[in-house]
Amino acid sequence: MSAAVILSSSPGLAQERANDLLNGKPPPTGTGMLVAGSILTGVGAVNLLTSPLCKTSMVPRDTQGVCLGSSLAIGGVFAAVGLPLLFVGISRHNNYVEWKRNRAVALLTDVGVTPTPGGAALTWNASF
Repeated sequence: MSAAVILSSSPGLAQERANDLLNGKPPPTGTGMLVAGSILTGVGAVNLLTSPLCKTSMVPRDTQGVCLGSSLAIGGVFAAVGLPLLFVGISRHNNYVEWKRNRAVALLTDVGVTPTPGGAALTWNASF
């Protein structure tokens, strides 16, 4: 029994399928959307949670209505924009992690058995 490691410049079958699906490019990581969504959702949540302060003695009575309305409107808009960004970012990041995991598994499991005159050879293909 013999073993052989073959390094070739051509990608393995599993890697070819992954590259074909994405035209050779990895999917987006979603990090930008996660960061932007987190910031906007956080600012919106703070505005919404502190809006009851507008009805306290900290704010002059004649501007309490404007303060409450603007806090709710601004907080609602920021949360309405931030939450979808956050959810799309999470989805994209999960797709990226799955792609990365499948790519690593494909690279590690690209093992084959090749018949040789004296029996068989264990091969492993890797590309770089």
